[in-house]
Amino acid sequence: MKIRIASSIALAAALALGATGCSLIAPQGTTVPYAPSDGRDVNVEGIDVRNILLIADETGENFNVVFTAVNRTGAEQDIALSFVAADGGRANAKFTVPTGTTKFGNPDGEVAPVLVSVPGLTAGATVTTYFQLADAPEVQHDVPVLDGTLVEYRDYVLPAGFSTEDASPAEKKIVAEDDEAMQSKIGDDIEESAN
Repeated sequence: MKIRIASSIALAAALALGATGCSLIAPQGTTVPYAPSDGRDVNVEGIDVRNILLIADETGENFNVVFTAVNRTGAEQDIALSFVAADGGRANAKFTVPTGTTKFGNPDGEVAPVLVSVPGLTAGATVTTYFQLADAPEVQHDVPVLDGTLVEYRDYVLPAGFSTEDASPAEKKIVAEDDEAMQSKIGDDIEESAN
């Protein structure tokens, strides 16, 4: 009787180990961070770049840089991006990231979209991208390049000849306020040097 109980326990333990033993030696996919969308997630010294991708404009020659940035540093930061295509075509873009969460690339958003032109780059490819903050090591990732084929990205396909003049009313207001502030400071500098 004791032998039957012992063999039943041994058999149950062997079955349990056989059914769950894979997790002892194989890495679990659920513990690996990943971007749950088409873009790429990148962390650079307190700046979290979420779902970055390039969206081709109507000509297919220029690309809207689309991403959401979360600045956890407590101060405004400048982040420089360098895009290098497989055939050597290059382009650079620079973004000023305020504290908190900011969306880039939305034509109806508060920040005007930034377009880059990378010779030889086409939708469906990936582009090697270098992310750089001042005094921080450079981070490299491959960023996908898409077009308006997928419905969720059609709003990010900019018209041919897009410029900051095509920016949203909110962005135009911010630019106008910045220009006004700069004009008032220019006069102050002259008065101070005269005194």
